[in-house]
Amino acid sequence: MKAYVLILAAAALSAPALATAAQYPDRPIRMVVGFPPAGGADVMARLIGDPLADKLGTNIVIDNRPGAGSATGTGIAAKSPADGYTLLFATTSFTINPNLYARVPYDPIRDFAPISKVASSPFVVVVRPSLTARTMQDLIALAKAKPGELNYSTGGNGSTGHLAGELLKSMTGVQIQHVPYKGLAPALADLLGGRVDITMSSLPSCIGFLKSGKLRAVALTSAKRMPFVPDIPTVAESGVPDYDVVQWYGMFAPEGTPKAVVSKLNAALASFLAKPDAELLERFARLGATPLITTPEEFRAYVRTNLAFWQKAVRQANAKVE
Repeated sequence: MKAYVLILAAAALSAPALATAAQYPDRPIRMVVGFPPAGGADVMARLIGDPLADKLGTNIVIDNRPGAGSATGTGIAAKSPADGYTLLFATTSFTINPNLYARVPYDPIRDFAPISKVASSPFVVVVRPSLTARTMQDLIALAKAKPGELNYSTGGNGSTGHLAGELLKSMTGVQIQHVPYKGLAPALADLLGGRVDITMSSLPSCIGFLKSGKLRAVALTSAKRMPFVPDIPTVAESGVPDYDVVQWYGMFAPEGTPKAVVSKLNAALASFLAKPDAELLERFARLGATPLITTPEEFRAYVRTNLAFWQKAVRQANAKVE
C-alpha cells in the first residue's frame, strides 16, 4: 500500500513537468545576449533565433545585456526562472571569464543546463602588407630573428584574440609585444596605418581588407581550413601542431530547466543546423562561421574541457581583469 502511495505521489509530482514540456512554448522566449546590439554575438544570436522561433512556433526576443565581457548578461540569465522562457546565447567568453575575472556572477557548470553548441568561427592572424612575412612560417622566423621588436594588436586585454596570441607565443617561443585596444575596430585601424605589425582578428571584421589587399592573412587559428576561405592555411599546418583556438557560440538554459524542454530546444536547433540549407550556410559564411549541433551532454563535456583550456591560456598570458 505504501509503495502504491509513493508511486502515485511521484506521478503527481512529475505530471506538471510533463504537461509543461508538452505545451512548451506557449508564450515568447527571451534570449539573453551579453553583448551590445549589432556585434558579432548579437548578429549570430539573431541568425539562430529566427529559424528557432519558426520551429517552436513562438517569438524569440533578444535581450542585450552587455557588461564585464558578457558576465553581466550571463549572471542575469543564471538567476532567471528555470522554465525554458529565458535562454542564454553565449560565446567563448562564457568559459574565459571565470578564469579572467576575480569574481563572476555565475558558475558555468552549476548554474546552466547546456542545450547545444551552434557555431564556431576561427580567428585569423593578419599582418600589415609592408611586413616581409608572407606565411606563418615567415612570421615565426621574423619574430625569432627580432625578439621583442614585433607587436600584435587585439580588441583588449583578456580578449580571446589576446589569449590566442599569448598561446601562440608560448607554443612557438617567440617574443611579440601585445598592444590592447578598446575594441577590434581601432586595433585593425592601427594595423592598416602601419602602427602595429600583426592583429588577431575575427574573419568578418577583416575579410573586406583581405579581399582588397590592404591587409594580408597568414593563418587561421582553427585546426582545419575553412571552406569559405580555402586559401588561408592554419597555424597548426604551418608548423605549430595542436594549435586550435576558435570563437564558439552556444545556447544554455538556467540549471533546473526540465530535461524535456531542453531536449525539445535541442531537437528544434538540430532540425535546421544538422543539415543547413544553402541560404543558411551562405549567411554563416558571411560571418566566417560554421554551423554546429551537439547533444546537451556533449556540450557540457565541451564546456568543462574549454574551461580547463582557458585556465591554462589565462595563466600563460598572466591576464586578470578586476
